Amino acid sequence: MCYTKESLDALTGRFGCPVYVFEETAFLNNARSLEGAMRTYYEKYRIAYSFKTNYAPYICKTVRKIGAYAEVVSGMEYDLAKRIGFPDEEIIFNGPCKGAAGDRAFLNGAMVHADSLDELARLCDLAKMREERQFRIGLRVNIDVGQGFVSRFGMDEEELSQAFQMVSAVPNLNVSGLHCHISRCRSKAAWQRRMETMLVLADRFFDKAPAYIDLGSGMFGSMDPAFAAQFDHAPSYEDYAGVTAALMAEHYPGKDAPWLITEPGTTLVSRFVDCISSVQAIKTARGHSFAVLDTGVHMLGETCTLKQLPVRVVPCGNPQHQFDAVDLTGYTCLEQDVVYKDFSGKLAVGDYVVFGNVGGYSNVLKPPFILPNCAMIAHTESDEYVLVKRAETGEDLLQTYIF
Repeated sequence: MCYTKESLDALTGRFGCPVYVFEETAFLNNARSLEGAMRTYYEKYRIAYSFKTNYAPYICKTVRKIGAYAEVVSGMEYDLAKRIGFPDEEIIFNGPCKGAAGDRAFLNGAMVHADSLDELARLCDLAKMREERQFRIGLRVNIDVGQGFVSRFGMDEEELSQAFQMVSAVPNLNVSGLHCHISRCRSKAAWQRRMETMLVLADRFFDKAPAYIDLGSGMFGSMDPAFAAQFDHAPSYEDYAGVTAALMAEHYPGKDAPWLITEPGTTLVSRFVDCISSVQAIKTARGHSFAVLDTGVHMLGETCTLKQLPVRVVPCGNPQHQFDAVDLTGYTCLEQDVVYKDFSGKLAVGDYVVFGNVGGYSNVLKPPFILPNCAMIAHTESDEYVLVKRAETGEDLLQTYIF
């Protein structure tokens, strides 16, 4: 989005500052690009959008325009998916601690992925108590794709054998598919190992093809060139498709082939939310310069502590000064609240600072710490700006406390 002082004055005048801006059209184009790359090799591919990444209802409703499933990990997210209009048949329920909501989703017909034998035993008991009905379940597997650590999620091959034995003892329950997810492992080679391993497991544990294989999330998505340059190599959607969907097509050439599912979150949404903030003060201490902004690390997400986010300064009209290395810092009283180290460029108090790539794990992770969260607006397909989340107030944060 190309912002000007006039456009930012108008937006912040209506919705406040800071404010998140969701770009709906670009988001949908990105999702369709991922779909197109995968379906070039394998037609039976479907996205399941990761609600936890950004569960703003407007964004979650937008993914329904491309026929995506909802991927949820809590009762709150499950209820949100139902409220938006996702039928249980289009909801995937993951996570290690689903609680009573997971049982409810299982009984309602959602695709629940059991993360452990203990969880599976409880779901088997639920099915046994309703022998007049047929139930399905998915199993989350724990695999090694070269990630360099042992994941805490899912069942390894030995436990997976026990899981299939448990399910086989329940006549009205069957395993529909397998699911995996490995965090912080986005390389093309890792995704190829993920696909190859899941195919081996599917061949071992299913007499015929499963209904689906779900590879989870963890792909690089569309990024601004300067941001992408901070990574050693970011595979394209076509790269990922060539080592996943292509292998599925080769392995399952028949008409009864399973669905291939992935669960993108940051892949879909990160680039397509900006945070508009402003410079509140500029100071120098012990020879080092700091610009204090009205945003912070909790609002921009963890990525701003690992990489330098795309950033644009829009002058407000006050005299600017050239800085070679000024730290852009947040509004909190935490020393580590630095959102961009060693920024180089012109800056003045009152300038707008627009951060890109903040769609993932930003507004959903903002704690009720010091200040409430800001508003979110959507730049719609009809080229309008609409409010999709009002700014929180102190009263919103305090209403659960007893005075």
